Amino acid sequence: IICVASVIGTVVLQNEPFNNYVNQFGPFWAEVFNAVGLFSVYGAWWYMLMLAFLVVSTSLCIVRTTPKIVAELKTYKEDIREQSLLAFRHKARGTLAEGREAAFERIAALLASAGWKAKVQTRPNGMMIAARKGASNRLGYLATHGAIVLIFVGGLLDSTVPIRAQMFFQDKEPFFGSGMINEVPAQHRLSPLNPSFRGNLLVPEGGVQGTAILLMDDGVVLQDLPFVVELTHFTRVQHEATGG
Repeated sequence: IICVASVIGTVVLQNEPFNNYVNQFGPFWAEVFNAVGLFSVYGAWWYMLMLAFLVVSTSLCIVRTTPKIVAELKTYKEDIREQSLLAFRHKARGTLAEGREAAFERIAALLASAGWKAKVQTRPNGMMIAARKGASNRLGYLATHGAIVLIFVGGLLDSTVPIRAQMFFQDKEPFFGSGMINEVPAQHRLSPLNPSFRGNLLVPEGGVQGTAILLMDDGVVLQDLPFVVELTHFTRVQHEATGG
């Protein structure tokens, strides 16, 4: 569902004026698509809920599985019983003409040449040789799931969740009016410490601006920046007589 929604969010222009969608899809389908949040997929509550669920569930999988993987990286399972070996599907029994020590040296050298790491356990009636190979491949599980968590956390940070959280806990409100940016009250402004946002800057030629405008579904929020942007010169697009 997340993949399908992400494709829709990529193909369909997001956060456009509603009239643009009416012209493209018609009044009926524009209302339907808007009701389910397809025009602002990455900020829709159901999309954020799925991302948050996958972050939590995948993180719990990593926490639960990591101790087992670490233990397997250190275990050769040389304590397994002979009866358990006989219960394996793939097994074979044979008699060696060489002595125990000679057989051990030959088998150990053969395993080492093939990249196996072996461990020996001496028993009253013989010798158990346990070998393992490719144990580090299990780290790929942690790397893959860690990457999934990282991507989804990035998706949450790239959404309106941080902004809406600040608005909720800091009693901020969207701004509907008009006027000078520096005259907008503090209840419509976010702190420069905001970790993630997408905004627009209105900077005239030769001007300086340090406040971004964040578009919300129900208005705008002003984001004070920890820096200023200055536009010293703007070169307008030059069109040839042929229209190129």
